[in-house]
Amino acid sequence: MYKIQIEGQGTFNCAADDVLLRGGLREGLGIPYECNTGGCGTCKIEVLSGEVENLWADAPGLSDRDKRKGRLLACQCRPKSDCVIKLRLDEKCVPKVIPKLQKVKLKHVQLVTHDILEVHLQSDEPAQFIPGQYALVWVNQELLRAYSMSNLPNDDGLWVFQIRRVPDGKMTNLLFDEQLREKADIQIDGPYGLAHLQEQPRPIVCVAGGSGLAPMLAIARGVAVNPHLQHHKVWFFHGGREQRDLFTENQLRDWTELGERLNYVPATSSQFIEGIRSGFIHEVIQDVLGEHLIEHEIYCAGPPPMVKSIEQLAHQVGIPHQQIHFDRFF
Repeated sequence: MYKIQIEGQGTFNCAADDVLLRGGLREGLGIPYECNTGGCGTCKIEVLSGEVENLWADAPGLSDRDKRKGRLLACQCRPKSDCVIKLRLDEKCVPKVIPKLQKVKLKHVQLVTHDILEVHLQSDEPAQFIPGQYALVWVNQELLRAYSMSNLPNDDGLWVFQIRRVPDGKMTNLLFDEQLREKADIQIDGPYGLAHLQEQPRPIVCVAGGSGLAPMLAIARGVAVNPHLQHHKVWFFHGGREQRDLFTENQLRDWTELGERLNYVPATSSQFIEGIRSGFIHEVIQDVLGEHLIEHEIYCAGPPPMVKSIEQLAHQVGIPHQQIHFDRFF
């Protein structure tokens, strides 16, 4: 265990096999972050003294300018000694649920679309998180990916993920293979993520694309059971390339238990289907809600271009940044 001092802002302890970001979050510090896996660049730091191991020198979250200035990513640095680092803490990033690493067992899997596998993992302790958050899934102590939970927190220790198959993806190829996944040693580390359900007075818009379906399902399910949100309606926009990527409104009503409070708007971007809107999902949102979009709390998850388009749309219509919620992944 090493002592890590944040210049002018206190200290925390970090295990030698942990990274600085997660070590700090485990002690309740508000270290800025989003993806936790080296892509977004939100957790940049400077190491003023001491030694760290940089796990991914070419992480896309660092620009050439960052590298010239000696900046590193807290999510990619393991301590090799006591250190002094420079970063700016943010109260908004203080974890509401302290993340922990724990071993889990594979309990159940099922296909929910042609390329999305629902994976049920069982832990010995209660599954504590806020709807919309994600966990880091470790397989065989070498493969690490971030996946959002699609279920609700529970005392039974059940963690449910909806994982989209990625062509040539090492993790998804393993999880989609019955023999390989049955032999896998699996751990989860979490929860993480700041784009979780908020208790705000506005009606809600959920925008899901691809594997972004899981956190949006959790958000919608969270609305259904939260007594402070019992009168909130939810617009659920779901973008896919083809009809087989989508669900029916009845399926979504059953899954979320929102009943008539749910408005499901599916759309396809590369296939025209009668009765289903076509086009990119941000265009569909604009067509459906128009100037009324600003009246909503917006949550979105999916491919980076989709999230960026939603962010740009929100900016164009004057939606304050604190009214739109997403964790940036690449």
